Amino acid sequence: MSLVIILDNVVRRSTKFMYYNALDSRVIRDRVDLVATFEEWQRVRNLSQDEFSGNMSYEFRAGREYLYRRTTKNGIRSTRSLGPRSDKTDAILAHYLRQKQEAEERLASLAGKINQLAAVMRALNHQRVPSIAARLIRKLDESPAAARFRVVGTHALYAYEAAAAVIFNGEMVATGDLDVLIDDRAPLRIAIDGEARGLEAIARSVDPSFQQRQRGDFRLTNKDGFMVEFIRPEARPAHRVMPGQNSGIEGDAVPAPIVGLEWLVSAPAFTGIAIDDRGFPVRMTAPAPAIWAAHKLWISQRADRDPGKAARDKIQAEAVLNLIEDRLPQERLDPVRHSALPKFVADLVTAGPAKPDQKKLTPDWE
Repeated sequence: MSLVIILDNVVRRSTKFMYYNALDSRVIRDRVDLVATFEEWQRVRNLSQDEFSGNMSYEFRAGREYLYRRTTKNGIRSTRSLGPRSDKTDAILAHYLRQKQEAEERLASLAGKINQLAAVMRALNHQRVPSIAARLIRKLDESPAAARFRVVGTHALYAYEAAAAVIFNGEMVATGDLDVLIDDRAPLRIAIDGEARGLEAIARSVDPSFQQRQRGDFRLTNKDGFMVEFIRPEARPAHRVMPGQNSGIEGDAVPAPIVGLEWLVSAPAFTGIAIDDRGFPVRMTAPAPAIWAAHKLWISQRADRDPGKAARDKIQAEAVLNLIEDRLPQERLDPVRHSALPKFVADLVTAGPAKPDQKKLTPDWE
């Protein structure tokens, strides 16, 4: 192997370490157990919500007992009669109660194991996503409108590092706000616990101190200064009214229109299970990392971007592009899969991650 190749490999490794480091094998092992347990807990919980939510019981009607099934889905309550009491309805009720109890016992067991494994994560000092951000993301992810939300901005890095089994350096992920991108191409319907809830109500269910600066603002701030910002793609033309611009709740937070976000909202979804700063898992949905990085590079070159923020945008984009080449090659920019990205933006990343200058060891005679 030539000296030039050896030095090039050294430069690539040193560049990588500037941005992130691989997880320790012990952390990886216990993290795999935690994620697997969490995914099973989610599966059982979703099954329970679909099949065992609400209640089933006998009720008297006109002097006879009838079996009724009552449910609430997306804020809509429904009641269905399963017929007058008989051996058949007795068997239906018994089966429902037995299955529901088994599911609850399974959920309780899995929740206990998650608590134990979260303690292991804390003992190993593998604590990443700030808990306030993690709690907000979980609450949004649990809503019927979950598919409408994507984590963008700096917090998306936690999803990418989780999938790649690395940790970004501290300054790379330091931030005091959570950016939530809302898909405004369909009505925004949010219902929690059977009631219609707006964006502000969801945030306040996590921390009651969250509030808007003024009615209809896009930003909510809590007592500790942490901000959650709801944003959406800018309509074209700008005056066009999109169906999901707001939650329909009077006085609720209204997502701010920002140019360029249509690329992120149209990008393939990328999901990673990160770990919060208390050791608990949090499912995060973000845009495809290649498009996220391309968008960051584009922002960094805009004349109206604050110079300090532009410099950080560029570093974060380079970090993600390095991560893709090193750990997530399946996420490389693809003209078909990532067709939502304009060519002039895609061209910003086709040269690959930026690398530090290195001395040439031969004259320029080739």
